[in-house]
Amino acid sequence: MSCKLTERTDTTMRARQALFYLTYNGVYNFTNGIGTQTQLLLRGLECLPEALAGKGGRIDVHVVCPLPDQYTWGYDGDFFRRQRQRLTALGGQLHLVPYKTHPQQELWEIPAWRTLCQQGAMRLAPVLAGYDKSLLVCVDQPWLHLPRYLPLEHRVRMPAEGQQRSRASVSPADDVISTLLVLYNTAFIRNWHTPDAAEVAWEQQGLASARPGSGVYIADICPSFTAHLRTHFGLDQALWAPYTASVLVEDEEFVLQTPAALAAVLQRYNIPRHENIVLAFGRAAPIKGFELVIPALEAIRERCHFVLISVPYSPDDPQQQLYDRLLAAHGIRATHIKHFTRELPRALCQWPHTRMVLLPSQQETFSNIFLEVALWARQGGPVVVASRVGGFIDQIEPGVTGFFLDLASRHAMAQTLRHVLDLPAEPHAAIRRQAYERVVQQYDFRHNFPATLRWFWCANGLSADPPAWA
Repeated sequence: MSCKLTERTDTTMRARQALFYLTYNGVYNFTNGIGTQTQLLLRGLECLPEALAGKGGRIDVHVVCPLPDQYTWGYDGDFFRRQRQRLTALGGQLHLVPYKTHPQQELWEIPAWRTLCQQGAMRLAPVLAGYDKSLLVCVDQPWLHLPRYLPLEHRVRMPAEGQQRSRASVSPADDVISTLLVLYNTAFIRNWHTPDAAEVAWEQQGLASARPGSGVYIADICPSFTAHLRTHFGLDQALWAPYTASVLVEDEEFVLQTPAALAAVLQRYNIPRHENIVLAFGRAAPIKGFELVIPALEAIRERCHFVLISVPYSPDDPQQQLYDRLLAAHGIRATHIKHFTRELPRALCQWPHTRMVLLPSQQETFSNIFLEVALWARQGGPVVVASRVGGFIDQIEPGVTGFFLDLASRHAMAQTLRHVLDLPAEPHAAIRRQAYERVVQQYDFRHNFPATLRWFWCANGLSADPPAWA
């Protein structure tokens, strides 16, 4: 697919506008869901030129991320070069922000986040000054305090002399600088048993900046996560903006492959082609719950082959070793792939003998896996079986778009696995079709992202009220 930006023809009469996307993954590494979100943005902008060619003038694109070095986890020079080329083709700019106070400092330390926000605000201030209106999308905890370091007096366009209008009533259309805080995680999710007090305080202070008149808003990515934020952080005065978790439905990533191409991928990974397949993929982390569901697979071990794709944090990852011990102890016939791959889940989710994809997370904000499986499996493949937590509750209607697992009971999980494995072809296909239709209707980036831009850039029809369900 070839996508080009629409050129601005009248630069003298139109406002200068900019979109700043602040991330930490997906530019020079691609190791987690934040990388997926960054790639989604770049691909979406390549294929939606009209989103950046608004009536008020073309929207310039800036991507901002921490400055990498030889210690950066997952750094990929070839990948980095390709992303820079893509951004240049979009007419965009890349800003690399230092965050270290000593060479070995990890990004995932609060002092590093603080330095990142301070340095980011300092680096971006002169760039922001060149625009009439800017939207800063601050992704996840590292960027959460950026608004604290931006000059307040330049954020909001105040009423002209003689107008009686309070700062609390200013709409996004009046912001000179709008900042959207996009959390995909919190301390209450990462460490659900014992959330780190310092991380909770960082998140509370950052979210508190979204108050009337501040030009700062919190992303409403899905009902369950917005409810989570309101429950744990209060946010009675917070301003919410639409930023629905999405996928680019028509991306080339979701073009269906031929049976021969699928079989070739399975052969490369030594996956049996004539058995029922149960698939699970994600990070090798306790929060993903793979160790909880493996024992339950014993109930169907004679009827299927289990494929586990677990992405480690380090060589000889102890979590991967735990999975291997459990697979052996319960006699599960399995293929355990111990590195990141996109081609294998993509192929298996189109493979007619793949019956289900397991998502046994103990906590989950919003999983793109459900969206991806629905798109890949629309003509043949698995249904999703997930734990009843987080965003899965928004995505899955039991027996309609997928199924739920009861992680507290191995017996109940085994019953669910048997039920899904026994589904006749027609109801199995109906669930796949309904899951696909839900993704197309609710989660298409092509509709949702332009809606976010309109919300911030257009004066009519805006509301700062929280969603009715929150």
